[in-house]
Amino acid sequence: MMAIQTVPGVTQRMLPNGHLQLTCRGTNRRIDCEPVAAAMWIALKQHHGDVERASAVLAALWETDVEDTRYDMELLAGSLCSLGLLAEV
Repeated sequence: MMAIQTVPGVTQRMLPNGHLQLTCRGTNRRIDCEPVAAAMWIALKQHHGDVERASAVLAALWETDVEDTRYDMELLAGSLCSLGLLAEV
C-alpha cells in the first residue's frame, strides 16, 4: 500500500477550467493538473494520502476498475514525488 504526503511549501489552487495548479516554493516548480489528476489530488488529500482508500472512492464514483484507478493514482503520485511535490511515507 502506498501513502503519500505533501512536502512543505506546496500550495494548491483550483482554476476556473477545472485544472489544479500546484506550486512548490522550495523548488519553484509549478504544475498544472488536468481535471482527472485534480480529482485524484483532492481524493488523496481527503484520505490523508492513502492511495488505496482514495482509489476505491474514485473507482466507485467513476464506475471504473479499482485496480486500474489505483494504478493511475500511483503513477500520478510517483510523478509528483519525482517532481518534489509529494513524498512517500
